[in-house]
Amino acid sequence: MPRYLVVANQTLASEELWQEIRNRLETDPGSTFYVVVPNTAAAHYHIVPAAGGFVPMPSLIAASIPDTDEEATARARQLLDDLLTRLRRRDVEADGELGDQDPLQAVHEAMANRQFDEILLSTLPQRHSRWRRMDLPRQLQRRYRLPVTAVTANM
Repeated sequence: MPRYLVVANQTLASEELWQEIRNRLETDPGSTFYVVVPNTAAAHYHIVPAAGGFVPMPSLIAASIPDTDEEATARARQLLDDLLTRLRRRDVEADGELGDQDPLQAVHEAMANRQFDEILLSTLPQRHSRWRRMDLPRQLQRRYRLPVTAVTANM
């Protein structure tokens, strides 16, 4: 039974990630999932420049950028709870946690006493993604010697 580590924050509710999860379940209905949500600080939520200043990027998550780290944490927890509920309704074994705001550290902590067969990493599009700029998919693959499927949410 394959074990998957899902890593996402702002894109956790994306259709693209859900499709990757469904693909794994179709291949092996006994797959299990552990979801780690790096607890992104409000200051790191994605914004794009616009004429006259910055505006929130159209997002998969509610209307605006969180104003505080507490709001960002609440949003991340809600996204995590929503995905776990969605998986469990399909009788899928799933668990998860909010992790460190640094995605490498969050994955390190999740892997400390668990084993996985693959990492599903969901990111914002390349031009907006801090995780892509830091080459997170390759860093994870090198560090853990696991297949990493990088899922890009269409925004």
